[in-house]
Amino acid sequence: MKKTKVIIAGGGFAGLSAAMYLDKTLARRAEAEVTLISRENFILFTPMLHEVAAGDLYPGDIVNPIRRILRDVKFVQAELQAIDLSARRVRCVGGVAQLALELDFDHLLLTLGSETNFFDLPGVSDWAVTMKSLSDAALLRNRVLALLEEAALQSDPAARRPLLTFVTAGGGFAGAETTGAINDFLRETVRYYPNLNENSFGSLSFIQVTTCRNSAKNSGPTPKASYASERLT
Repeated sequence: MKKTKVIIAGGGFAGLSAAMYLDKTLARRAEAEVTLISRENFILFTPMLHEVAAGDLYPGDIVNPIRRILRDVKFVQAELQAIDLSARRVRCVGGVAQLALELDFDHLLLTLGSETNFFDLPGVSDWAVTMKSLSDAALLRNRVLALLEEAALQSDPAARRPLLTFVTAGGGFAGAETTGAINDFLRETVRYYPNLNENSFGSLSFIQVTTCRNSAKNSGPTPKASYASERLT
């Protein structure tokens, strides 16, 4: 008996939600085969990614292995390369050796997510740290700590100021949450640096959020926008 093949491309919130639904329904039927293709073998709870960057949570606290969630849906960890609609086939590469894979489908569900939009702001894509993955959160945390260490070596306040000036490009929920987390992290950590105590806060520009008021105002109540702008600037 020929099976009806369903492929879900993308293992984020939308893709995994669809896979979990089909795992309890269609995937249990003998005449159907459901496959989830994802670049990562875990689901990342991105709304709490900023807490990993600030050290409030461990990386393992916001990830869950996909294979542990699904029972009847097949899982393939690979990166989608091409879709041949006429042949009803997807091409992927996976594994350390980047093995080429081809999977046929009768039905294809695309849930590939999105990429960071830098809105053509000059220099942002070249210098900014994005917040889309666990490696991004670790990179941000490590960079903040490295800058604190470098600032501790400087005796000139004018030399410290550029090292301890942090700018968030984007004042939506993700930008505001990341800004708040890093702000708290800096204030809690600076006490371990004798040269950067509370009395030297005048030479520390913790966070500058130029878009916080306008962006937060468009995505939430005005009082919250005002509060965020006052606290973080």
